[in-house]
Amino acid sequence: MSLQIDLAHPDLGYFDEGLNLTEVLTYKNCLKPIGAATYLPPVGFRSKVFLEMENEKIWTRDWVAVGIKQQFNAVGDMVPFTVGFHGVHIQQTDLGKFEARLNRHQHGGCRFVPEQCRTGKQTKCTIASCNYTRDSKVMRAREDGENSDEMYKFAGINPAKLHKINFINLGSVFLINVDPGAKLEEPIESGLNIENINLISQALHADVEETWLDYTCNWKLFGEQFFDYDHWDNQPSWLFPNLLCAQLNGNPVLVILQATGMDKTLARCYSNSDLANETLVHDVLKEIGFKAEESHKKFASWGTSSSPDTNVEILPLVENPDFLEFQNYLIANIIKEYAYEWNSPVMDGRMLQRR
Repeated sequence: MSLQIDLAHPDLGYFDEGLNLTEVLTYKNCLKPIGAATYLPPVGFRSKVFLEMENEKIWTRDWVAVGIKQQFNAVGDMVPFTVGFHGVHIQQTDLGKFEARLNRHQHGGCRFVPEQCRTGKQTKCTIASCNYTRDSKVMRAREDGENSDEMYKFAGINPAKLHKINFINLGSVFLINVDPGAKLEEPIESGLNIENINLISQALHADVEETWLDYTCNWKLFGEQFFDYDHWDNQPSWLFPNLLCAQLNGNPVLVILQATGMDKTLARCYSNSDLANETLVHDVLKEIGFKAEESHKKFASWGTSSSPDTNVEILPLVENPDFLEFQNYLIANIIKEYAYEWNSPVMDGRMLQRR
């Protein structure tokens, strides 16, 4: 009996649609100046391999927005978030003090992520919350400040034994980094107009309205359409990779993006609790989401038999210089090299046995 192993080991590289996805030459046309730069190859919007690479090169390596201080009302409150393929949570441990830790179980305690859970759809899981089931909104502690039964899924019986992860605040936004080599003193510089984030995030009230909106599009394209929307009060901000904010009719709007699949995006939206404002914000975000979904359809079919007039060798040009800056950030992180150490294979659900 021979054993064929197909594992998503970062040290083996990432390849799909005939492309080496970590080779800078793959993106040579994307790195040109505005007016000549093309979008990413279509693989960047439709490939599961590209999604896995983003987990390793972006979500696991950079500072990722996961929540805001206004969500927490009391000691013990907890907010879970799935960062790429990593389940984490932030919990208020004392007045004004917080901790971030990995969840008790990753992916429902599975040794690998089951194939049926890779769609980003809500899959019932009795153990833990993750991308493949569904994260929870803020969970309230019991009156005595202890964890509720719901929190046990994330924190277990002895939360202090869970691995701590680094977090910082930018305004009222929590940013976490699951890379143990991340340095807290490193400045947060990757983004557009990020000096506005402090002001906008702290303008959200204590009774902030949190709404989850799902879109059938790649997360990168939602970010582009958010910046393309031309009715914001001011120039919007984008802290790469996943924090967007702007003002609409004098009200703050903050969006945390979560890639729940290559073609699925969850937008966690925060705005002040006013019915008229909430309705307006939701209408605007739905318009942005619709345009992102239309854009995704184009790239998902580009160069395939579904779009016979397109060619993967001839890609559309990027018209928005802000999105080009984001795309350059993405590519710069994709081509970075890291040292990988494996004590044993981490299964990816694609081990095949052949006789």
